[in-house]
Amino acid sequence: MDKPTHLTDQQHEIMVEGVLEFNDTLLTQSINLAGQAFNNALRLGCGLLIVPLIILLVITFFTRGLDLSAIAVYSLAGLLLAVGFAVVVANRAKYLVVQDKYEQDVSPDIIRFLAENGFRRTQFDLVADTVLPADAPLRQYLVSVPTAAETPPGEDGGDQEESP
Repeated sequence: MDKPTHLTDQQHEIMVEGVLEFNDTLLTQSINLAGQAFNNALRLGCGLLIVPLIILLVITFFTRGLDLSAIAVYSLAGLLLAVGFAVVVANRAKYLVVQDKYEQDVSPDIIRFLAENGFRRTQFDLVADTVLPADAPLRQYLVSVPTAAETPPGEDGGDQEESP
């Protein structure tokens, strides 16, 4: 595993442990809230979409506008619409809760961790970029750090072009 420059092996280990701990905090919160958000959103979806649909179907049935097979088809369509709505609302709620968790708890903890260990945020982001999986929740909060190929010559104090 590559390690960012200017970190000793011990500092790199500390940084990796910190990155994984902060990611696990967000991941645990995300998993815990996903089920809760889906249940709440499903109740909301059912309340907003299913109840009026049932009322409409009952009224239409008693006025002889629909038969039982049509009611079954429309009920199934309404149920699918409600579940689809619940999924959208649940994903949005989960995203907002994870974002709040990051801003209120994880970000201050990262800042404190960096200050206590004398690290810079760019070092943290470089290490996180190398150790986190692509779908890690912490990854979306990493600051984009230019790679060596993207850094203009002379800016990093490394290779500089010599003038003739």
